[in-house]
Amino acid sequence: MAYTSASDLEPLADELYEASGDDDFRLAELIRQLPKETAVRLCTSDLTNALQTYIYAFEEEPEIDIYERLLLQPSSQLLRGIKIANVELSEIIFGFDKKSSLFFIAVWDGEKFLKAFSGPGSSREAVKYAKEMSA
Repeated sequence: MAYTSASDLEPLADELYEASGDDDFRLAELIRQLPKETAVRLCTSDLTNALQTYIYAFEEEPEIDIYERLLLQPSSQLLRGIKIANVELSEIIFGFDKKSSLFFIAVWDGEKFLKAFSGPGSSREAVKYAKEMSA
């Protein structure tokens, strides 16, 4: 089935939530089994939260303060970016790049992204980079 709208994704999201038993790590595993385009549509919609998408994208649980912040944000906010931390004079942003279809964590200096990271360990790498830039 082609998932072309949010209403097409709703039954899929319901199935995934039921199959995962409200376990966010299990949900991320199930989302990884979907075609990438479908997974991305689901993980940039209001049908998942940013925490679930973080676990899907980076295969890890964030630190507790980030965990709580992402839990309250719909994944659709990733299209604009969600500030997850301040490090020195920089902000750490979790977002989605439409051109590359990648979820990223980037260091923002208030005017531009200095560097973006994707994949496991991105959050640690971004914090490390931000600290190095301010040293």
